Amino acid sequence: MPLNTSITRNGELLRLHWGNFHIAAMALAASFDDDTCTNSISDPAGIYLKDPRMFECYPDAPFPVTRNLAFTLTNYGALSKTPLNMGSYTLKRKHKFMDLEDGEVLELLPGDILTAIRSSR
Repeated sequence: MPLNTSITRNGELLRLHWGNFHIAAMALAASFDDDTCTNSISDPAGIYLKDPRMFECYPDAPFPVTRNLAFTLTNYGALSKTPLNMGSYTLKRKHKFMDLEDGEVLELLPGDILTAIRSSR
């Protein structure tokens, strides 16, 4: 089943060259943003199990997304444990992510609507 994804800002779709990085960023943003989320990816510092001080500047400094993390977060099981499992999530705070493969930075803003819906087509 294909995953249909979109990010809507101010009523318009963001135009992106979609890849695993973008889906992972959506999953991370929704998990970091949702105060009721208690999954294993709801804490930015816990994802890499490194010095928590590394993340003191988040979201002003982008959160690094490795290829391995992006691959892990795009599978069915991981996405089902995020707020995106409900189909969409509206962000309350700013988030910023960097694709460590190519250096792309994706900034997500309060009010952005993240949508991830599985379809039969």
